[in-house]
Amino acid sequence: MVLASIGFLHAGPVAAGSGFDPLNATLPELKAALDSGAISSAELVRFYQRRMRAYDDQGPHINAILHQHNRQALERARRLDARRDQQAHGPLYGIPFVVKDNIDVIGHPTTGGSMALKSAMPEDSATLVRRLQNAGAIVLGKANMTEFAASYGQPGYSSLGGVSRNPRNPDYSVLGSSSGPAAAVAANFAAFAVGTDTEGSARGPAHAAGLVAARPTLGRVSRDGVIPLALSFDTPAPLTRSVTGAAWVLEAMSGTDKADDATNVNQQHPPRFTGPREGATPSPQEQLQQARIGVIRQRDHGDPAIEQRFGRALHEMEDAGARLVDVRLGEIYYDLWPSVVAPVHEAEFEPQLERYLRQFGEHQPHDLRQLLARCERINHRRQQQPGSASQEPPISISRIRGMKERLEESMAGSPRYLDVLTHRLPKLRDRLRGFMQENRLDALIFPTEACAAPPREGVSVQGYDCDSQHPFALGYIATATGFPEITLPMGTLDSRIPVGVSLLGRDFDERQLFELAGALEQLLPNLPVAAATPALPRDP
Repeated sequence: MVLASIGFLHAGPVAAGSGFDPLNATLPELKAALDSGAISSAELVRFYQRRMRAYDDQGPHINAILHQHNRQALERARRLDARRDQQAHGPLYGIPFVVKDNIDVIGHPTTGGSMALKSAMPEDSATLVRRLQNAGAIVLGKANMTEFAASYGQPGYSSLGGVSRNPRNPDYSVLGSSSGPAAAVAANFAAFAVGTDTEGSARGPAHAAGLVAARPTLGRVSRDGVIPLALSFDTPAPLTRSVTGAAWVLEAMSGTDKADDATNVNQQHPPRFTGPREGATPSPQEQLQQARIGVIRQRDHGDPAIEQRFGRALHEMEDAGARLVDVRLGEIYYDLWPSVVAPVHEAEFEPQLERYLRQFGEHQPHDLRQLLARCERINHRRQQQPGSASQEPPISISRIRGMKERLEESMAGSPRYLDVLTHRLPKLRDRLRGFMQENRLDALIFPTEACAAPPREGVSVQGYDCDSQHPFALGYIATATGFPEITLPMGTLDSRIPVGVSLLGRDFDERQLFELAGALEQLLPNLPVAAATPALPRDP
């Protein structure tokens, strides 16, 4: 067992004499400490960098980080510290973060987790990265991910970074494809992370790592500078330790962008997810008293322990005054992968990826055929070379096979794809919006997944069991409709692996969704929460 070698240690606060310990701190707590001078941004950067060196580069090898921006991050932190008292600033000023390695950061490669793109240097940073930097946030590095954002049975695995491990228990998976961002925040390598969510790519890892993930309404955040998987579904998504922190990050990233037409929705629905409040934070009773929330009872019940924790969470909400209503959705909402999600994914991946690849220089692949050829050359070379090269992680054979299928069976422009895009997706949105309005529902609630994160491939543990054939089936509702969903931790299992609960809101209604999630977050400390049982030591 890996855990036998990483027992608990207890160390003092990072800032001598300050009394402030940044371990497991939420964004509001970090902001307060920075504003009061209890810690500086430079100290915070050094704290996270020490943990990366101790627990990512060595020790349990969490494998969360692919590229570190050590010197640049520390220099930027010092500049921001020097100006902190000289200018007005928002809540992310001086806060370090990491981004998934399918998001462009100027001066560093965007690899999609693949050796095939290890030297692919983008022309500019993604729009969302520039917006976060303009808000004062500090890029610490690029995070590992499931290679090309599709697992094909190997979630969290990449040929560039290997398998990301779950910091709550490194014998377990942290799912994917935003495996590195989730692992980085859970391991205290960064204050927050930005991943992407197409078919649960951020919500699943948040469920596995005990974090908050906020998938926004489609179009809230620009996808410019992000390797696409399927732009009908793709959206960046923050991973944080608190609901308020997720709202801050999402608000900073959101807005219109001429490079992404989908963001025009922000002109009619301004992205304001938080507002000024006077006095104390409202209690859960105040926030939930008028709330009417639909409980999706008809679903796959995989793990009894998850159902038990979900039932207790519902009980807490009802006691706080929420009106819980059992709901039954149309059958189509329970079978979205084969009928809607997969056809769009299959049709959009190749042409959209190729548009992205065209920005790179002549020595990089510019289409899927060239990319596949490079992947196969890398694997062949590693197989033929003796020694350390032959031991390096190969590019996933199943992922290569999947890309070949997309090349050989192009769905772009097919009648099936066009029917889904022009008829099924709009109908799904309209029906769900109408259903929630007719039943006066502020949100729908359900376990994020029917099963906990499984053990990593090749690791044998006792007691893991999941009977569900489609543990993420309800997560595809947000994917297909583009409606916002927030995942937050609702407890841990005996394995110390967290499990999440999801709230799905109406499109462009993120503000109310954040308020409901914030109320639920205050109730959930009554349950055994993930943040209380980290597997990693407190300080290296």
